[in-house]
Amino acid sequence: MNHPIVPKTLSGTGPGLPIDILGAFIEFLRAAGYSASQTSTLQLGARHFLTWLDRCGIVVEAVDDAVLCAFHRHDCLCPDMEGKRQKIRDSESRKDMTGALKLVQFLEDQGCIPHPGELDANLRHLDGFIARCKEEGYGPDSLQKYRSSCQHILTWLHRSRISITEVDAETLEHFLRHDCVCPGIRKSPCLRDSGARYEYPFWRFLQHLDEMGTVSVPVMTPEPETDPAMAPFEAWLRRHRRISEKSIHRHSRQAAMLVADLGPDPRSYDAAGIRAVLLRHYAGVSRSFAGKLAGSMRMHLRYLASTDRCSPSLVDAVPTAAAWRLASLPRYISPEEIEHVIACCDVKSPAGLRDRAILLLLARLALRAGDVVALRFEDIDWRGALVRVCGKSKRQECLPLPQDAGDAVLDYVEKARPRVAEDRIFLRAIAPHRPLASRRSITSIVGYALKRAGLEEVRPQGAHLFRHSTATAMLRSGQSMETISALLRHKSMNTTAVYAKTDTSMLLEIAQPWIGDRS
Repeated sequence: MNHPIVPKTLSGTGPGLPIDILGAFIEFLRAAGYSASQTSTLQLGARHFLTWLDRCGIVVEAVDDAVLCAFHRHDCLCPDMEGKRQKIRDSESRKDMTGALKLVQFLEDQGCIPHPGELDANLRHLDGFIARCKEEGYGPDSLQKYRSSCQHILTWLHRSRISITEVDAETLEHFLRHDCVCPGIRKSPCLRDSGARYEYPFWRFLQHLDEMGTVSVPVMTPEPETDPAMAPFEAWLRRHRRISEKSIHRHSRQAAMLVADLGPDPRSYDAAGIRAVLLRHYAGVSRSFAGKLAGSMRMHLRYLASTDRCSPSLVDAVPTAAAWRLASLPRYISPEEIEHVIACCDVKSPAGLRDRAILLLLARLALRAGDVVALRFEDIDWRGALVRVCGKSKRQECLPLPQDAGDAVLDYVEKARPRVAEDRIFLRAIAPHRPLASRRSITSIVGYALKRAGLEEVRPQGAHLFRHSTATAMLRSGQSMETISALLRHKSMNTTAVYAKTDTSMLLEIAQPWIGDRS
């Protein structure tokens, strides 16, 4: 039932209480079937909100999420509030907030508060999106999370008077940090959950709307920020260094930071200035990060020298970050523990079959995490029992595929891998069934496997734990350093030499007595 409301502002309504608005709201509640107790509670909350609006000089048409948040936060000094002097956000005053929200919804329906008018239609589109996700194999828990996350954002957009066609990354960042007064038991999304719980489902929902032709939405995936001045440097890296895009962006970002201190003219660079800038950046950072800064600076100076914009000798002016080769032992676990970790995979579940195949590849071939993520069907020669991997510097090499690892991969492909048009072998176990996103996915799989095996305290918990363990076991079984280096695909034997320290029994045979030993 609609009830005409004459006043749309709070000006000229007497001693501060807009009786016409409140009276129509009470009539609406009664007509809607609310009990006398519920009507009384909502009436008090609505009355408080209208009194506060009048006190602040805010017109009804201006009410949006920001106004509701301000009412939620205000330290109540409103007149005729039966002596209340506490903040509305206190739990015992939630009923006042509920009355305010119900009143705002009523005023929106009456046309007193302008809004995009998209909420009902967007919620219907959300139903279609959830139905599509269900058809794609999403589980009940995922469907519920997608629905609740998208519904929360749509409600906030409506209350913030933002059309869905205007949503961008900045809008979502604002949503994640808003002081939530949306219906239900909520708090600020950035406090309740990580942003990924909301952002990814909503981006998928927007893509669904775009594909259906319902709403034209902007491209949501932001391009990585790149300094335009570093574009030629990045092009040089792609052409001459054969490194990954991730490494290219890292070198570009770090070089840009250093060049900002050195100045825009490479011809003015000298050894003293380069050393002073780098030493200043070394302060307060780890040895690892300092080494990366030095590497990026050298790479940029080589690029400048190749274009005759600085002297090649400046490359040698880059100070080396303090590091001691072979100062630490590679972390590893015993072959028995490796087999126990593999045996703890639940081969009755699709995820368990996938994880067992991945762990066997890591354990038998000492692959890096990136090697496993990038593995494609065309990389496996089933007849020749070979697997092709593309390691660092994009070098492709073939390794023998052990029987048990090959059988595990085949079991996963035949029994558990989702039937989707993807050439990557290993996919997510839950919908949407896309390839594993990054090396962090392998780290998580290894971490969960170690936890199942009771080895959750082991560090590190990534693919390199298996890599180190395989190399250590080969060395202790009498394999030559050349064989180990070939399996690990090291370019230099010096890199493999670190594993010689893990054979402590052999080292004891050649260790000399300590000069200070009294025995």
